[in-house]
Amino acid sequence: MVKGGVSGIACCLCTLAFLYTIGGFLFSWFEREAELLHYKKNAFFYNQMQELYSWDHCKDKFFADMELCKNQQAFHEVLEKFFERNGNEMKDQEKWTLFGSVFFVSTLLSTVGYGQMHPRTEGGQVFTVIFGLLGIPIMGYILSQIGQQVVGGLMPMFPTIKAQNRQILVLSIAVILFILVGGVVFILLEGWSYLEALYFSACTLMTIGFGDYLPSHVGSKLFTMFFILMGLGVGASFIAVLTLHVHEQGEHFAQNLNSWYDSTSRNCCGDVSSEDQRIAPQDGRMVAGPGRQ
Repeated sequence: MVKGGVSGIACCLCTLAFLYTIGGFLFSWFEREAELLHYKKNAFFYNQMQELYSWDHCKDKFFADMELCKNQQAFHEVLEKFFERNGNEMKDQEKWTLFGSVFFVSTLLSTVGYGQMHPRTEGGQVFTVIFGLLGIPIMGYILSQIGQQVVGGLMPMFPTIKAQNRQILVLSIAVILFILVGGVVFILLEGWSYLEALYFSACTLMTIGFGDYLPSHVGSKLFTMFFILMGLGVGASFIAVLTLHVHEQGEHFAQNLNSWYDSTSRNCCGDVSSEDQRIAPQDGRMVAGPGRQ
């Protein structure tokens, strides 16, 4: 990595830190109070639903072993999990604390956008649009610079391969390594299965962000931010290079197809067209061809 590259990356990281700081403070200011109110409302609705089927005497020791009371407790747990899975958590998830807001800024500017985390207030939604319009191009430039440095550091490892093929090979290896390493780390941090962790890593690198899986701990959120910063530029470069390669191959295929079509048309229709010209009617009479007098 050259000196200019180091200074450029340092400038990018300082800009990114500024965006994270501003976004973190403002989003937490817009959304934190609304988040706490949201948890209170969910707890209220949960308690209201419990009252519809709960039998108070299940709290008594005499009735605690009854099948009705056991089923009631089991249903309590199922209902609570149902609330949590559908984004109606009752416990504080700390999504819009200062750190949680910085994590949201990271997913916003990188366009990953995990669906389970989104602003609810009008101020937060308006600021999301403005902040995204201003910050996404800056983030795109930063990610491209980091991606170039990562790929540039790996390119000398394959000096004998043609430049274009070497770039595709390096990007392919880098993307696969990011997905595999990310999968291992997310298994350790989140307790997901290896398939789930690989799925989350791949979706993050492709900026899909379905939101069906979401980092839930401080450590995994920190790693996800680092993973986005280091891997997204490589993933975007990989997709761009493949798109260009597919475009070139498509143009080459189209040219060959046109040449084949023209050649086939001449071979199939050339004799017929000349014969048609030879016997074409002119002023209502048959035109004599060579040998016809």
